[in-house]
Amino acid sequence: MKPLVAEIVEEVKQNGIAFSHVQDLFSEKTLGYYNNVVEYFNEFLRAPHILERCQRIASGNPIQDRGKWFEITQYEYLGRALGLSDSNVINMYLSPEIVEIAEAFHNTVPRLRNVLTWVHPQNAIQQEIASQRWHRDQEDWEIFKVFIAISDIGPNNGPTQYAKKTQHGGPYGDITNNMNGKSTSDLKYPIPPEEIVSCEGKPGTIIFMNTNGLHKGGLVKEGIRCLTQANFLKPDAHIIKIGKLPSFDYSDKINSVDKNLNEYKVLTDKQKLIIS
Repeated sequence: MKPLVAEIVEEVKQNGIAFSHVQDLFSEKTLGYYNNVVEYFNEFLRAPHILERCQRIASGNPIQDRGKWFEITQYEYLGRALGLSDSNVINMYLSPEIVEIAEAFHNTVPRLRNVLTWVHPQNAIQQEIASQRWHRDQEDWEIFKVFIAISDIGPNNGPTQYAKKTQHGGPYGDITNNMNGKSTSDLKYPIPPEEIVSCEGKPGTIIFMNTNGLHKGGLVKEGIRCLTQANFLKPDAHIIKIGKLPSFDYSDKINSVDKNLNEYKVLTDKQKLIIS
């Protein structure tokens, strides 16, 4: 295992979070995918219906057709989940560099789920709702999410916050409910302030996070935050076995896999297994 990979995996196992950058981690080929994803976001933000959504959120008159109306995803942009036809996004997360780290974290070939592209515009309604409150994800006891910043993320444009060592098995793993269907926003004791990390960084910053640990999305006070994520899970993860949670149906979050596409045929056997 490369030293950088080992360092990232150990940091996530111990603290629940680690940082890197595409320039430090990615090969020239994977950087090509990343650069194309940047262009995808440029097109995303130029779409008239996305511009309208951004303007309405910024003016305090959002289109409230979904629970998380403050964020805009590929579902609003493309009208569907991401699939292999959107090969730059998927291939970036299927790159050997990312897969090696996810595989080392889980000690098995993982499964890739819920690849998302997000735009979070300036929000005139500065009130925490939904995932902007402290919570832990419930797909499994161990979750390995990879977030890649496409825009500059500073203190005023909504950095995610993470509470280190609150993941399952961590020193503060008992701070709230876990994997029992109960609220994970009700804390038994305060989060130690020194353990709270603000996920800021320049474009290309990579955040590796066990989102079973407490985290929350930030409130965007200015500008637009552009971010993408992929979720790597063990093959026998709770959410993969049952397909849904009490408040979250995962059945349409697996992303489209069309085995007739050339993009599928050129994948390695491991990559095909990861998206299976």
